[in-house]
Amino acid sequence: MRDLNARLRKLESAIRPPQHRKVRHFAIEGPRDLPEGAATAFLREFGHDIRDEDLNIIRVMVAAGRDLPLKDITAECYR
Repeated sequence: MRDLNARLRKLESAIRPPQHRKVRHFAIEGPRDLPEGAATAFLREFGHDIRDEDLNIIRVMVAAGRDLPLKDITAECYR
């Protein structure tokens, strides 16, 4: 997981626009085929300050054989 985070930071620094938007990382567990915007709405309900002007990266962890209930795992993934 740490190697993936390092790779993401490297890619983000290469493509970051000059206005220096904040890069925010979030992670949730959820069902496959989660509608667009549902993850953002779910995280906002949990009190996360997700602003449209920032670069928000939301990872949705899914299970192969079944749908998972929505669960915020940001604190577990980004310490």
